[in-house]
Amino acid sequence: MLPHGPPLHPEPVALFADVILPLAVPGTFTYALSNELAQVEAGMRVAVPFGRGNKLYGGVVHRVHANAPAGRKVRSVLSVLDALPVVRQEQLALWEGIARHYMCTMGEVMLAALPAQLTLSSETRLVAGPRVDQDFSDNPGAVFLLQALEEGQVMTLSQAGELLGLKNPLPAVKRLMDGGALLLEEQLKEDWKPRMAAYVRLAPEARSEESLHVWFDRLVKAPKQLHVLMRFVELSRCLSEDPIEVERAKLMHASGATSAVLNQLVEKGLLERYEREVGRPDPARGMTEMPKLSAAQSQALDEVKAAWHDRDVVLLRGVTSSGKTEIYTTLIAEALEREQQVLYLLPEIALTTQIITRLRERFADHIAVFHSRMSQHDRTTLWMQCLGPDAPRVIIGARSALFLPYRNLGLVIVDEEHDPSYKQHDPAPRYNARDMAVILGGLHGGKVLLGSATPSMESHYNARTGKYGYVELLVRFGDVRMPVITRVDLRDATKRKLVRGHFTATLIDSIQLALDRREQVIIFQNRRGYVPVWQCETCGWVPECDQCDVSLTYHKFHHQLRCHYCGRQYPPPTHCGSCGGSRLRMLGFGTEKIEEELGELFPTATIARMDQDTTRGKNAMERILTAFGHGAVNILVGTQMVTKGLDFDHVSTVGILNADNLMRFPDFRAHERAFQLMAQVAGRSGRRKEAGSVIIQAQDVNHPVLDLVVLHDVDGMFERELEHRKAHGYPPFLRLVQLTLKHRREDRVAATAFALANALRERSGDLILGPEIPVVSRIRDKHLRRLLVKLPRSDHQQSKDRVRDTIDLIFSDPAHSAVQLVTDVDPM
Repeated sequence: MLPHGPPLHPEPVALFADVILPLAVPGTFTYALSNELAQVEAGMRVAVPFGRGNKLYGGVVHRVHANAPAGRKVRSVLSVLDALPVVRQEQLALWEGIARHYMCTMGEVMLAALPAQLTLSSETRLVAGPRVDQDFSDNPGAVFLLQALEEGQVMTLSQAGELLGLKNPLPAVKRLMDGGALLLEEQLKEDWKPRMAAYVRLAPEARSEESLHVWFDRLVKAPKQLHVLMRFVELSRCLSEDPIEVERAKLMHASGATSAVLNQLVEKGLLERYEREVGRPDPARGMTEMPKLSAAQSQALDEVKAAWHDRDVVLLRGVTSSGKTEIYTTLIAEALEREQQVLYLLPEIALTTQIITRLRERFADHIAVFHSRMSQHDRTTLWMQCLGPDAPRVIIGARSALFLPYRNLGLVIVDEEHDPSYKQHDPAPRYNARDMAVILGGLHGGKVLLGSATPSMESHYNARTGKYGYVELLVRFGDVRMPVITRVDLRDATKRKLVRGHFTATLIDSIQLALDRREQVIIFQNRRGYVPVWQCETCGWVPECDQCDVSLTYHKFHHQLRCHYCGRQYPPPTHCGSCGGSRLRMLGFGTEKIEEELGELFPTATIARMDQDTTRGKNAMERILTAFGHGAVNILVGTQMVTKGLDFDHVSTVGILNADNLMRFPDFRAHERAFQLMAQVAGRSGRRKEAGSVIIQAQDVNHPVLDLVVLHDVDGMFERELEHRKAHGYPPFLRLVQLTLKHRREDRVAATAFALANALRERSGDLILGPEIPVVSRIRDKHLRRLLVKLPRSDHQQSKDRVRDTIDLIFSDPAHSAVQLVTDVDPM
C-alpha cells in the first residue's frame, strides 16, 4: 500500500497583515488578507476599515504572517494601493526604533515620515485636478463625481464613496489621482518654487576682446554705462581663462548703477539678462575639481577614515572656518565612487545656500535637496524617485530627510551636530535627528560623521569614553588666527557714561572702524521684537496675554503687542490695566530696537535684521543673506539665526549684546548653550585674512563661561559642565523624560500631576522631580504642570517601559483621562 502523500491541491494558508495606521494610536492592527491579496509585502499601502464607523484609512503594512489573532474577529484588508513597497524594511525598522525610544506611536512616526499625498483617510478632501477633461464615458460614477467637483464642491473621501456607491472608494479615487483627474485639497496649496537669481553676461557678439574695445570707445560719452562695463569686466574676469558669473544685484551694488542704466546696456545689445535657481551651478562650467586639502585637513581626513575601522560613528571637532566642509565633500566623492548614497544633514536648510551651492558645483545632478518648504507634490516626487533606479546619490536636508527611502546608504554627515534645531518639538514624534541619524547609519551598515566646532555634551562624552571615534581639526584654513574676543563691563561703562542706547563706546568704535575699512559687522541679540515689556511706572503692572501667563512683547513696525507663545496680538495700552495710570514705560530691548539704534548711530550704513519676524515671507531669509553676501548690507543684526553656519569673507567684527541673559536662562543646559552660541557667532568673524574682532557686552564680565569663550576653550567647557552634570544627575550620565500635563482647569491638571508623580515615585524614588509649575504656567488657556523623570543609561529602555505602564495606569482612571499629556524623551 502506497503511503499517503501531500494533497495535490493543499489548502491555502491564511495570511494576516499588521498595518500601521496614520493615527496616534498605540501598536499596529491586524487584518486578514484574501487569497487575491496574498502577494502583499511589508511596506505596501493598503486600504483598511478602522473604528466603530468603519472609516477608511490608507495604512502601511508592517508585517505579513500566518498567526491569527486570538479571541476576536479580524476585519479584512479591502485593497492594495501599491504594486511595490513604498516604504523599505530599513525605514520600518527606523520607525519602530523612533516609536520605542521617544515613547510615541508608530502612527505618529508614519505621519511625520510619509508625504501627505501617501497618507489617505476617510477625511481626506478631494478637488478636481488639471486633467479632468479625460474621457470617462465607461465610468459613469467617475463622471458624476468629477462633475460635482468641477462645480466647486469639495468633498471627503468617505463622501466620494457614498456618491459612487462604493464601500471602499480608495482604489477608484487613486486611479483618478494617478491620471491627474483628482487632487488632494492639500495639493492646491501653491507649489514650492525655487528662488531664482538674476544674472548678467555679455551678449554673444560682445564676448571677444576686440568687441569689448569697440564698446569701451562707444561708451566714452556715457560715463555711467562705461563704469558698469568696467566693473563687469573686473567682477566676471571675462578676459581670463576662468571667467565667473555675475549676479545682477552684485553688479549694481559694485558699480552704484540703477536698474535704468543696466537696462540701457541690455537694450544696446552689450549685456543680456538670464535667471537660474539659487544654488544651482552654472551648467556651462561643469563639475568643479575636488579641493586641495591643507596638511591639517588631510591629517584629519586620514584620522576619520582610520577611526571608522573600529567604530561606525566619528565626531569631528573642527574650529570655525577650519574647512570641515572640504573634508565632507572629499568623503562624499569617495562614497559616490563606491556607488553608495550619502545623507548630508543640516540644522536649517534655509541658512545653507552656500553649502548647497558648493556641493552642487562638485556633484552636479547627483544632488537632491529635501526640506519642509517643498510642496507635498514635490516631496512625494522625490520620495518615489528615491525608490526607483535613478535615485539621487546625495540628499541634503534638514531633520525630516532622515525618513526618505534610502537603498545603499554608505555615509551620513550631521553638520553642526550640537544645534538644537535637530530636535523636533511638536508634534510627536519628538525625535533628535542627530541621534536617529546614528541609528539610520547602523541599519544600512554605513558610516556616520558628526561635525561641530562646539560639540554637544552628549557627543563629546561619547567620543571621550570611546563609544565614538574622535578627531580634532584645531587650525583655521589658511592659518587665519582665531578672533580676538574682548569683554566690556556694561555696569562700568554706564557709570562712566560711555553707553549710547545699548551700545558701549568700545563696540561703537569697533563697528565704525569696520565700516571705514569697508568691512561688515554682525550684531547678535537673542530676543526679537522692539521691547520685551511695557510697565506702568506707578504700580508696576505689565500687560500679559489673555491665554498665556506671559508678558507681551512690543513690535514697533506693526505697532502691536504679541504673545510669543500662542501668537495672539493686542493693541498697545494707552493706560494701566490695574491702576488706570497713563505713565507707561518700555523695558528691555529686542532686535527691532537694536536695528533702530544702529540706524541712529551709523546713519550712512545699510542695516538688515534677521529674526523670526523678518524671515516669515517666502524667500525672505535668502534675500537678506544674499544682500549681505554681496556687500549690499553693512550691518546684520539678528537672533540665533546669525550664529548658524554663515560664511562671509568680509565680516570682521561681531558684537554680542547682553550676554548675561544667555547664561541666566533657567535650564541645566544654559551654560552649554550660551558657550555654543557665543563661540559660533564669534566664529563668523575674520574667516579669510586677518583675525576678526568680537566684543561681548555683559554685566558679569568675570563669569566662568565668558572666560572659556575668550580662550576658545571647548575642552575646558566640557570638563566644567561634566562635573556639574555628574554632581546633579543630568545627561550624559542619566537620560531624561519630560512629562508636561495640560488642562483648562488648574485643579484637574494639578491633581493628575500629583497622582502621576506619586505613582512614578513608588517605582523610581528620587529620580522623579516635580510636579512643578513651569515659568510660563498657562499657554493657549491651558494650565501646565511638569514632571522630570531621570533614567539610568544602562537600562533606560526598560525604565521607559515602566514609565509608560505607569502613565497608562493613571490615565485609565476617568478622573485623569481628560488631561492632555506630552511626553518628551531627551528634551532640549
